[in-house]
Amino acid sequence: MKCEIKQESPQKFTRDIFWVGSSQILIYILSFFTLPVLTKIFGAELYGLWSQIAVTVGLLNPILTLHLGTAMVRYLSSENKKDKLSQSFSNMFWLIALMAFNCIIISILLKTNLSILLFNNNLYENFIILTFIWAGTSALFTFLISYFRARGKIKKLSLINILVYTTKFVPLYILATLNFPLYILIITQILVEIGFITSLFFSINSKIGFKRPNISNLKKYLSFSIPQIPSGSLLWIIDSSDRYFITIFLGLTQTGIYSASYSIGNLVSMFYVPISFVIFPVISKFWEKNDIPSVKLYLEYATKIFLFFAIPASIGLYILSKPLLQVLTTSQFLSGGGILTFLIALSTLFLGIFQINLYIICLIEKTKFMPLIVGISAVINIIFNVLLIPLIGMMGAAISTIISYLVLSMIVLIWAKKRVNYHFDVIFLFKIISASILMCLTIQILPLNINNLLNMGIVTIIGFIIYITLTLILKTFTNDEKKFLYKLISGKLK
Repeated sequence: MKCEIKQESPQKFTRDIFWVGSSQILIYILSFFTLPVLTKIFGAELYGLWSQIAVTVGLLNPILTLHLGTAMVRYLSSENKKDKLSQSFSNMFWLIALMAFNCIIISILLKTNLSILLFNNNLYENFIILTFIWAGTSALFTFLISYFRARGKIKKLSLINILVYTTKFVPLYILATLNFPLYILIITQILVEIGFITSLFFSINSKIGFKRPNISNLKKYLSFSIPQIPSGSLLWIIDSSDRYFITIFLGLTQTGIYSASYSIGNLVSMFYVPISFVIFPVISKFWEKNDIPSVKLYLEYATKIFLFFAIPASIGLYILSKPLLQVLTTSQFLSGGGILTFLIALSTLFLGIFQINLYIICLIEKTKFMPLIVGISAVINIIFNVLLIPLIGMMGAAISTIISYLVLSMIVLIWAKKRVNYHFDVIFLFKIISASILMCLTIQILPLNINNLLNMGIVTIIGFIIYITLTLILKTFTNDEKKFLYKLISGKLK
């Protein structure tokens, strides 16, 4: 029996980016409202605890999923045999469910030791069990979502994400406002995920069926995905371990302040997440057809589009971060604005370059080298965290992250250059940096008091208009590039 797979088109690629981008924007808006609720009601220390739990869930997610979601996207995007698709999906699901169950058992047995390790305090040991249960449900949900990504159902996936995050936010906001304890808020997040896991499982089951475990065809997928587990954990070290080092050296309160600034600086990720999410299944199909020029073209333009928006956003956050923190949090968090938020945004920019071009390693099936590549960067990150955080505090954590992601982005760009003759346009980069700096200088001399969200929105719109005008004056995109982008957006690209 066969499952139909629609032919990929440039128009669908653009449409998918739109859907993922729209869902990400809504998620970031909800994050904006989550930040003031948690920081103003619970204070810096408990917000630091919440942040530690969140980054721990992020660490455990790739370990529990064994990166099988990525394997599903890589190998099952073009699979049209229903029996093979069903068996492969079922085998992966059974294995991840077993991993999640074992994870919860470990948390129950070692809750005191883990509380001291993760929170530098044994008073939060009951939060350890909740953290690991949340990690288990998060892993199952992440894997189920990967099915829709692999099958090209990006619109449906985006709508599910919108519904999930909205459903998570509503009880969190209500319960926090009513002064319910933090553990109740975490339980509601877990229950929402369990509800969606159940719904998604039965939805997929109705399409392809569900089979008993059969490990015979898991070997291929595990040989592809297992080397990425260390990579995922090492990436977590670069992205989130700074919170642990800050907790150890400076305490949970400083972790809370840093996490609030990180939430704002990380807004830049909204520009690479949609592109990175959509591009992998697309270029995988091109690669299977040996259409290397199309792979090169999509990677180059994806990187350009990301940088076109991410660079001015990073510089703009330098101006807006303190006013945002003032509106969304309390005065306790204001020390994290300005240059710290800009440095975090800059590190996210390098992460975006890495995440978009990382897939070249997956395409050539050299994932066994990923632990080494990411490991080098993780070691650099740990060394600089240990050296810089005691000396210059939170700034040291941000600088460490920048250096680590810069190393990663350079490695994947060099690899892409060798395998698909990838070209990084330095002149284009110079023009958008120049336009972004001029935009920033112009905004700073405007007679606007940025003291509320409305004025921030006005400043953002004015800044965007100035930036676009400057890029047109500087002729940032060539005529051929403009024609290509027009055809890509309109679906006329052949």
